[in-house]
Amino acid sequence: MQSINELIKIKDVEKATNEICEFIKDEISNKLQKKGVVFGLSGGIDSAVTAALCTKSFESEQILGLIMPEKESDNSSKILAEQVSKKFNFKSEIIDITKILESFGVYEMKEKIVNEKFTEFNTKCKYRVVVPPKSKNIIGVPFLEVLDEDNQRHKLKISSSDFLTLTASTSIKHRVRMTSLYFHGEKNNFSVVGTTNKSEYQQGYFVKYGDGGSDIEPLVNIYKSQIYQLGKFLEIPNEILISDASPDVWSFSTSDEEFFYTVPYDVVDLILYARENKLSIDDVKKISELKTADIENLFQIQNTKQTKSQHMREPPHGWIPNFTQQIGITRILDE
Repeated sequence: MQSINELIKIKDVEKATNEICEFIKDEISNKLQKKGVVFGLSGGIDSAVTAALCTKSFESEQILGLIMPEKESDNSSKILAEQVSKKFNFKSEIIDITKILESFGVYEMKEKIVNEKFTEFNTKCKYRVVVPPKSKNIIGVPFLEVLDEDNQRHKLKISSSDFLTLTASTSIKHRVRMTSLYFHGEKNNFSVVGTTNKSEYQQGYFVKYGDGGSDIEPLVNIYKSQIYQLGKFLEIPNEILISDASPDVWSFSTSDEEFFYTVPYDVVDLILYARENKLSIDDVKKISELKTADIENLFQIQNTKQTKSQHMREPPHGWIPNFTQQIGITRILDE
């Protein structure tokens, strides 16, 4: 029986890489008729793989990577992003978005909530929101976690209103970055290349009109575990390959797994693959160490996530009139 990795892995990585590059070149040069590409460079695996694929598709002067930190960003992300730019020999620019976020009152709103929950809060403290795993179809209740100046952790309850405010204050970071990408794209006659992978896209782990805003999405049909496979083939810096992926939206660094996935990538990919290919619970059980109850729970979680995020994968809906029932149209037709 196949293992999870054997089941999901790309069978011919070189062929897949070449096909993705052909897709990028055709979309940008022929369909969109642009001179090059611009993308966000975060220092994570998805943007690094995107960068490497673009360098195989275009000349270096046709490529621009934007590194867009803000005051809560982990400095290591910027360092890793610069390493990718240097290794693959394309131009990158650092654009600090702190002042833009300050103009929206983002930090003030967040720190007000944290101060109310943790009275000892000061500028040396760091914080993040953690979404615990769901269990037995019970939604995990998000909580605030503060790391004080003595490196002690404090878990604090937050209201649904606070959670929405904190979520909005992180989503706007992605939307500001998207706006910057399109500004530089239009200025250079470049297209914006997205970095969202299939695991994120199917679960709604992206921000609509934020990191989900782009002209093309080369990775959108590639599972997260397959992204790492591509990364090894493309010789992405090892430090990125072994690092935990992070959304880079909290001062207290958190991994994607802690913030959203709640289970390892390979398990998420297995469940997504099983749903897409109509595998049964028994099929999943045979190729994993998961118990029946856990598999049932994971299927339910994915069903909920995909249903609730469906609107994020669709264009805005519009009213579709039935013209034959409109009085004005009917009169014209009668005449």
